[in-house]
Amino acid sequence: MSEGAAQINILRADLSENASIRELTELLRTGSTIQDPAQMLAHYASWFGRDPASVATDLLVTVSRRNMPPGLFKLTRVLTARQRLDPAHAPNPWREWDRLPVGRGGLIGAILEQDEPQLIINLDVPTDPVLGELLAPMRSCMATPHFDDGEALNWAIQFSRNPNHWSARDVERSMFNGNLLGTATRNLVSRQQAQELNAKLEAQLDEMAKVQRSLLPDKTPEVPGLKIATSYLTSEKAGGDYYDFVRFDERRWGLMVADVSGHGAAAATVMAMLHAYLNGLSEQDMTPARSVAAINARLYQSLHEGMFVTAKFLLYDTTSGDVEFVLCGHPPARLRRADGRVEPLAGEALLPLGIVEPYDVVATRATLNPGDTLVMYTDGVTEASRIDHDGRRDMFGIERLDAALRACTGHPSCVIDSVHKALYEHVGAMTRDDDQTLVVIQREGDA
Repeated sequence: MSEGAAQINILRADLSENASIRELTELLRTGSTIQDPAQMLAHYASWFGRDPASVATDLLVTVSRRNMPPGLFKLTRVLTARQRLDPAHAPNPWREWDRLPVGRGGLIGAILEQDEPQLIINLDVPTDPVLGELLAPMRSCMATPHFDDGEALNWAIQFSRNPNHWSARDVERSMFNGNLLGTATRNLVSRQQAQELNAKLEAQLDEMAKVQRSLLPDKTPEVPGLKIATSYLTSEKAGGDYYDFVRFDERRWGLMVADVSGHGAAAATVMAMLHAYLNGLSEQDMTPARSVAAINARLYQSLHEGMFVTAKFLLYDTTSGDVEFVLCGHPPARLRRADGRVEPLAGEALLPLGIVEPYDVVATRATLNPGDTLVMYTDGVTEASRIDHDGRRDMFGIERLDAALRACTGHPSCVIDSVHKALYEHVGAMTRDDDQTLVVIQREGDA
C-alpha cells in the first residue's frame, strides 16, 4: 500500500461453495466467447430451462414477423418437449431463413394481432390451419413478445397440457429472459453480419489493390545517365498515390508523382484514370506544360466535385541533365547536391489537377549536375506524425526529411533507406495514416 493511502478493511463472503454461482459464472464466461447466434441460444437454453414453468412446456413455437407482409409470419421453431432437449432439432433461422415455412391466421395469427403478452387458459383447438393437430392436446398457452426497436417482431409461444400451468409471474419471467436473450442475439447477428461484410470488402480491396499495383511500373526503367529507386507504401490496401515514367523520345524521359485526394476504392479508381490519361498522351503533348494541360482537361471532365489530384510532372534530358517541371499543388521536390547540401526544387505553385479548366500551366527549369540527387515524395512522408508529450501532433516535416537526405550517400537506394529509418524513429510504428511514395533519381558521374 502506498504511503498515505487509507486503510481499507473488508470482509468478503465465501461464494466458493455456492455451486449455482460457480455454474452461472462459467456459463456466462463461456457464452461470451460464442460467435454463432444458434449456438448461443442452445448454450443458454439449459439455464433458462430450469424454470419450472418452462420445464413442463409441452410445445414451443417461435415465430418472426421481421420483413414479412402484414398478416404473415415465419415459423422459426416448432419443438416438442422431447425435441427441446436435443439442440440438433433446433433449426438455424439466421442461416435458413428462406427455407422456413410461412404461416397465416390460426391461433398464432390471432395472438400476433393483439401485439401484447397473453396468457390463454382452457385452450381448445382440435385443429389449426398452421400447426395442424399439434394443438389438440394443449390446454393452455403463454405468448410473450420479443421487442426490436419498439416492435414485437419475434414471439415465443409455449403450450402445456395443463390448463392452469402458467401465472402472470411466469409471463414476467418469460418476457424478461426472452427479451434479454433476444437483444444479445441481435447484437451477435449484427456482429456476424458486419464480419461477413468486412470480409467481402477486404476481398474486394485486395483485388483492387492488385489491379492498382499492376498500374505502377513493375520495374524501374533504365534511363541513360540516371540511377533510380522507388518506394510505394499505402495506408490501406488500395491507396491514392501514383508514379510512372514515360519515354518521350531518345533523350527525354517524363516522370509523374501524384496523390489523389482521399483513400481507398475511390482514390484507386482515379489513379487508374490518371494512369490511362498519362499513358495515352499524344505526340503533340510531349512537353510538361502540354502534358499537364491535357491530363487536367480529362480529369476535370471525369472527377466528382471535391476530388482532385496533386502532382509533379518532370521532364529530364539525359544529354544535358536539364529538368523541366510543373508543380500542381504538390510538395516541391528536394534536391540533394553532390556535396551534401539539400535545397528545394521549387517552381511556381499551381492548383491541383481536376479543379479548374482551362488550366494555365507554368513550367520551371533547373539542372541536375553529376552526383546530384532529386527526391520526389507525397505528403504522407512529411505529414507522418506522432503525439508528443504535450498531446500535440508532431509531424515528420521537411527538416527531418532533409536531415535524412544529408545522412546518406545520395545514392537513391540509400536515400530511401535513410528516410524510412527516420520515419520509423519518429513515428514509432510501421503503420501509416496516409500513403507514402518516394521516387529518387541521381545523375551519374562525379561532381
